[in-house]
Amino acid sequence: MKCTNIKERLLKKALQSYGRHKIAAIGLNSKGIPIAAAFNKARFPHKGGGIHAEQAVMLMAPKCLTTIVIARVNKSGDFLPIDPCAVCKQKADDLGIKIITFEDM
Repeated sequence: MKCTNIKERLLKKALQSYGRHKIAAIGLNSKGIPIAAAFNKARFPHKGGGIHAEQAVMLMAPKCLTTIVIARVNKSGDFLPIDPCAVCKQKADDLGIKIITFEDM
């Protein structure tokens, strides 16, 4: 899949988030075909907890995923720097999934 298509999908998905941090993730299979997409969701807004976009993608298609592309955008749609949290990174490592940022593509 072309980077521009992934960029457009990440932007569209991230802007669906109602959280303060607008983060999206797209899961790719071994052929680079998108098989899942998600954005971060606040589960307990008053306590600051939630479901990370990477976690949601891993739950959607855990056996088919090889790579997760993540991106963070502001309200204007500009891409911002992001790194996966330690928990998401560890879970992905345990499952043999590589997490990359859109900027690293």
